Amino acid sequence: MPISRPSIVAAACLMLAACGSVLDQSRNAPERISLPDGTVVAGADGWCIDEATSRAGGDTTVVVLGSCAAISGDALLPQPDIPGVVTVSVEAEPGAVPNSETLEKFFVSDAGRAALAQNGRPDSVAILDTRAEDGLLYLHASDSSAAPGASNEIWRALFGLSGRFVAVSFYTRLEDSIEAEDGLATLEAQVEELRAANQG
Repeated sequence: MPISRPSIVAAACLMLAACGSVLDQSRNAPERISLPDGTVVAGADGWCIDEATSRAGGDTTVVVLGSCAAISGDALLPQPDIPGVVTVSVEAEPGAVPNSETLEKFFVSDAGRAALAQNGRPDSVAILDTRAEDGLLYLHASDSSAAPGASNEIWRALFGLSGRFVAVSFYTRLEDSIEAEDGLATLEAQVEELRAANQG
């Protein structure tokens, strides 16, 4: 099962400290980028790509998205309605993408919960909800081993895009408690944006 948990968590932690405020220095904050394989990663409304914390190379590319205002250092630029960090993980090589039923079975297993846990231990993660629809799996989980200052809640969408396995994850700070439906709505908007950017 292609899951790059350490890369995703590390990238999200780098951004969480700044996701609720404007950064001290100005940086580029593109709304979309093209990966070497041709996959386009585009942010939903208010979300821009943080090139400083995004990582390419190896088996997986991890693109980190945060508030356009925070990344650019320009408070006049858009911000998402729900604060947090989104990561988009794209497998480098095309291949068979597991269907939503297979993914669901994996993530409720010990191996799947270990993949979600920051400390790699399955007993640290509880699966709160899953939803399979339109060729993808949404899941909502709780990770008791989350980094200090980060919420223990994780929202993730997993699906195939142009023949590659993609995971979209949403993380928030501990102080930014949000409703489950808001986390899901953030994922849905980002999945829709990715699919639209890669049509054709």
